[in-house]
Amino acid sequence: MTSNESTFLQSLRSLQLLAVFAVVLGHFWLDDSVYMNSVGVSFCFVYSGYFTARRHTFGRGYGLKEHLAFLRDKLARLYPLHVLAVVLSIVVAILSWGGAVSLKILLAHLTLTSSWIPDPAYYIGANPVAWFVCDLFFLYLMAPIVVRTLGRLAPLWQVVLMAVLLLLEFVGGAIANAHSGSDFLNIYVPYQFPPIRLLDFATGVAIFNVGHTQAWQRLQECLTPRTSTIAEVIALLLFVVLYRVGKDVIHTHCYRAYCASAPAIVVLFTTFIMTNSRQGLISKAISIKPLAALSGVNAEIYLMQYCVYFFIKYLCKPLGLTEQLLPYFLIQMTGLILTAWLTHRYYVKPLARRLSIPQLPK
Repeated sequence: MTSNESTFLQSLRSLQLLAVFAVVLGHFWLDDSVYMNSVGVSFCFVYSGYFTARRHTFGRGYGLKEHLAFLRDKLARLYPLHVLAVVLSIVVAILSWGGAVSLKILLAHLTLTSSWIPDPAYYIGANPVAWFVCDLFFLYLMAPIVVRTLGRLAPLWQVVLMAVLLLLEFVGGAIANAHSGSDFLNIYVPYQFPPIRLLDFATGVAIFNVGHTQAWQRLQECLTPRTSTIAEVIALLLFVVLYRVGKDVIHTHCYRAYCASAPAIVVLFTTFIMTNSRQGLISKAISIKPLAALSGVNAEIYLMQYCVYFFIKYLCKPLGLTEQLLPYFLIQMTGLILTAWLTHRYYVKPLARRLSIPQLPK
């Protein structure tokens, strides 16, 4: 891996880290924030599609045997962490409010089928963010079909397809908004149902394909650090504007916020890929060592957030700290980051070595 490649990967990993923190903040510390964590989750699915296409060609020699090995590798990276987070969430629920999880729900989590059951008891279940892993495994299952199909299209048709995907995203959000009284159409179908997330995943794959065209490479060659900085600033401003338009003007439903913010996510993602050739000030800023270190525990932060949040709340409530917003917030964030690092250092990495995984997930 070249130094330029390492920098490139780090800037996008840092963007994913910020998306993960948006999810965490949206879940626990900000008012009216489901819209924000919805956008953060969708960004992570686009990220997964992009890097799956980037790392795996799924060429002619790729068959069932190779796909089973691919899935085994993906499971080995995420499944042990998923199981630990579910178990700890159950323990914390018992400690905090005497809650219990049925064996059926636990089995659905362990078999990665909870997000296929349109019942909040299942797709929220023991660890409310575990549905993400279930959906991600389905996307990996479908990855060869998506990557091969999109790879056969000409670059122009890739752009057209991306526009169609964004339109479908918007329609999905409008449907959810129109049926605000139905949890099935309002929350489950537009948010947790795995096939819906193929739209996000396919968008990431299309971004990868467009980014490997000659026109894209010529555009990169024209960049300077100054023009890269300008492009990054414009992308961030556009993201903020379209985020507010989707939330406050179009009023798309919060659980499918991506349908309005998808164009902004695409612009943000593609801009930071493009400016890799000549980094701007923002891409340099998000590649600093503290963010680089934290981006290595993205998955741990995401999957452990609920058990850490409720455990610290359980410890702090008798002391009255939950009423002190800023100190309590700092305790929660410190606890989450520390737990994520310890989990990665003493659980994920040792298991990765035993399972002979060549590279830990980023």
